[in-house]
Amino acid sequence: YQRRVFFFFFFFLKVSNMNIIEEILQKQNAFILDGALGTQIQRNGYDVNDSLWSAKFLDENPAVIQEVHQQYLEAGADCIITSSYQASIEGFLQKGFTKEKAIELIKLSINIAKDTRDKFWEKCEEKDTRVKPLVAASIGPYGAYLADGSEYSGDYKISDDELKEFHKTRLEIIVGTSPDILACETIPSLKEAKIIAELLKEYKDIDSWITFSAKDSNFTNAGDEIKECMSFLNTQEHVGAVGINCTAPQYIPQLVENIKAVCSKTIVVYPNGGSTYNAVTKIWEKGELDASEYAKLAHLWYAKGAKVIGGCCETGPDEIKAIRNTLIA
Repeated sequence: YQRRVFFFFFFFLKVSNMNIIEEILQKQNAFILDGALGTQIQRNGYDVNDSLWSAKFLDENPAVIQEVHQQYLEAGADCIITSSYQASIEGFLQKGFTKEKAIELIKLSINIAKDTRDKFWEKCEEKDTRVKPLVAASIGPYGAYLADGSEYSGDYKISDDELKEFHKTRLEIIVGTSPDILACETIPSLKEAKIIAELLKEYKDIDSWITFSAKDSNFTNAGDEIKECMSFLNTQEHVGAVGINCTAPQYIPQLVENIKAVCSKTIVVYPNGGSTYNAVTKIWEKGELDASEYAKLAHLWYAKGAKVIGGCCETGPDEIKAIRNTLIA
């Protein structure tokens, strides 16, 4: 009897230490993310060519963002990522907003996603075969605020203290809205990842992932070795998952192998649709895969070891639906 009590106590501790993604992965093969926000807004007929990118609609027309969240939920996404990627106090101030309004808009980015998810789930007729979708708050790199392409290089020309303060202020605002997950994404350098990881220690009660953008199969966009980055993140117990996003899909298989070689955390991948971003014209130059081809690649990424899979720039609801149909029978 004592052995059984001990076993159940140990099992409870083990389960209670799981992060929210691991809990879902106990129920289904993979955890399906959404796809692009900005480029999907473009496909829906709106112009995002602005320093705020998709975040400009937080003020102009929030329904534009809500529509995209709804499209991904209907496509089968287990998680929608908020429009806060390019939303910062500094960015809104540059566009003439007050600080108070900037904070309000950052909060709105998470609340729109939560409200859309809740309304979707209330009417969802597939509760027996789906998990309740999560809301991941996007924490983009400092370079996303600069809107000059430096988010793909990590060359910011600011001090570490300035970089830390930028992330600290925005994190405090976003955590206050209680998203399910913090998605620290498109991080170009190990230096920025270390600063974010240190700040996340203040929020251990909320799950998080950190994903890098990579320029090839072995290096981040800033030139740091992926294995070095993942070795560091493997020591950060409070970071629940790690991986790659906003990267050409052909590099993902080797990147996943590199991650697995040095890191035991759940692996997240949501690459681009194959196009290349031109930082001068601010246009994605054609090269995308169709949805069925993207889903075949997603199956390969899954086979390599990635368990959290979605799409980034130039992917849409068709890709997410195809991924779900491929990975979750």
